[in-house]
Amino acid sequence: MGKKIIIFTVLMVFVVGCGMGASERQGVPLTSYGGQKSLIGSEASDDPLVFNPEQDVEAALPDMRDLPIPVSLQKGKQVRRYTGIIKNKTKYEVEVPSGNSGANLVIPARGWIEYTSWVRRFDLTAYHAGKPFYCMKIFANPRNYAFMCQQYDFMVEIVKPEPKSKARKKMKRAIKKKKAPVEEVG
Repeated sequence: MGKKIIIFTVLMVFVVGCGMGASERQGVPLTSYGGQKSLIGSEASDDPLVFNPEQDVEAALPDMRDLPIPVSLQKGKQVRRYTGIIKNKTKYEVEVPSGNSGANLVIPARGWIEYTSWVRRFDLTAYHAGKPFYCMKIFANPRNYAFMCQQYDFMVEIVKPEPKSKARKKMKRAIKKKKAPVEEVG
């Protein structure tokens, strides 16, 4: 226990001593690296190494074409927008998550929407009443599908078998008895 008190006292003396040294230096003006005069409270300097917000800052910044481009972006193809049609051939209203926002797109029963994607291959899930209803794997082929006098990159149909109203009971086959041959009287 005695060692802990001694260590704590030494640390407190060290901290208080550092604090006193900082308070003594508060009256000294700040200097820059080159020993120039203080920028605080003085007029703006014409030295090009000193930042002056009143001067034209845009001239000091490089153009975007002068900046280096990472290798991974140089080899990549330009992003393309793929537009397609999603048809809902069920009697339910379904929702599809939008690709570029947090919204859901509603596809009415036996209706269709135009859907835009920024990737060529993607998976899309349609929801009904908040539950997954139909899953689609979409591969876009540019300008391959004609619909309503326009060319689209993909076309998907949501087709799910409707539930049967009531299951019919399987009837047993009746066993047919052979008829006895009828004799002719004559």
